Amino acid sequence: MPTAKLAFFLIAVLFLAACKTTKPAKPEEFYNNVNLEPEPSVINIPLKFYKSELLKSINDQIGDMLYEDKNLQDDGLAMRAKKRENITIDIDATQIKYRVPVDLWIKKDVVLSTVEAEGSLALEFTTRYTIKPDWSLETQTELSGHKWLKEPVVKLGFADLPITSIANLVINQSRSTFAKSIDKEVKNMFDLKKEMERTWKEMHDPFQLSEEYATWLLLNPQSVSMTPLKSNGTTVESTVVVVTKPKIFLGEKPAASTVGKLPEFGYATAEADNFSLFLDTEVPFKEAEKLSKQNMVGEVYTYKNKQVKVEDIGLYGQGNKLVIRTNLSGSYNGDVYLIALPEYDAEANQVKLKDVDFDFSSQKALMKSASWLFKGPMKKQIQENLDFYLKYNLEDSKKSIQEALNDYELAPGIHMHGLLDDLSVSNVYIATNAIRVRIGLKGKLNLEVKGFLERVSRRE
Repeated sequence: MPTAKLAFFLIAVLFLAACKTTKPAKPEEFYNNVNLEPEPSVINIPLKFYKSELLKSINDQIGDMLYEDKNLQDDGLAMRAKKRENITIDIDATQIKYRVPVDLWIKKDVVLSTVEAEGSLALEFTTRYTIKPDWSLETQTELSGHKWLKEPVVKLGFADLPITSIANLVINQSRSTFAKSIDKEVKNMFDLKKEMERTWKEMHDPFQLSEEYATWLLLNPQSVSMTPLKSNGTTVESTVVVVTKPKIFLGEKPAASTVGKLPEFGYATAEADNFSLFLDTEVPFKEAEKLSKQNMVGEVYTYKNKQVKVEDIGLYGQGNKLVIRTNLSGSYNGDVYLIALPEYDAEANQVKLKDVDFDFSSQKALMKSASWLFKGPMKKQIQENLDFYLKYNLEDSKKSIQEALNDYELAPGIHMHGLLDDLSVSNVYIATNAIRVRIGLKGKLNLEVKGFLERVSRRE
């Protein structure tokens, strides 16, 4: 080849090489596998049972006929006891006291004949109860006293023969029968073990805080206990103490946590209705990408006579940093990569991206082919968009939780009311497929129970 032609060829190759756009290399994707163990959270939930609800259920379950024995052959005595008025109760930490007004019918074999009598009295029972380690209820009921409302009499000719002494004897002979009947009904109504096993399982299921924002709460319960019952005016009260390691998820419904054995029962000490929760909130990359694409794909950035259009956005992690892949067309065609460090801004009370900049490979490539991108507004607007999304999700979490606490029906007849006082962030880090934010919540809770016993009695 002639020297002139060879020189021209070399110059052309060098010129074309210089004009060719150098594409940046994709930054390495890796994760530090930070696995911060969720901090235990203690929730004190004051629990109120209304006595009127308890009494209605007890009266409905026990019914009118308390005891009936028509057989005279065995002991020469027949008796029927029917409920005269509704039962009343009083409950404290170790016992339940009942007052049961009854109408009494007695038939007694008196050698040559039989006599019948009717009367009314109020029976007083005391049920001492204990909750065993497996949450089963153990009761022991005794007839602690009685008071005649109408003493029984039997007519013999023109004279009335008081038989109170006979009736008292009947009551004393039958006190164990009455007590066993009440023990049976109490155990049937208050199957605490069965109910707690169901509740423990339900606590492992995710429940949706907000359908609109696809926000889920997974409690991950560790233990559950309760304070002794106490009677307070029109209510019976206790406090349920739940230790959890909860997480909040945004996006798709998470899988339920593994259900372990129901922890052994134990009495707890809790005096306040406060709760302090530490929640791990995950902002999935695909959710952030989804909103970023809605806001940014199609955007055109101009600098002097140059312009690019955003075609796609992608996110992934590099250690504890966030990599933002931006696909452009126009004066520059291809991917550029920005890297940022997510952190919590305590003053602004939001998660922000710090030190957002093009990664080294992108800087090197753009310096040769599209240095004007450094001077344009694209980098700033990408940061502002993602900053808004992270703040939006924190505010969304707070709003969703508060709305749920206003009046959340945990189950038929069981309503939770609460007030969220504070939401703060203690940690921000990159996890596989998500930005993970640990938030702390403080507030107050109250649980109101109505129709609970009807719910229990209807369950198979």
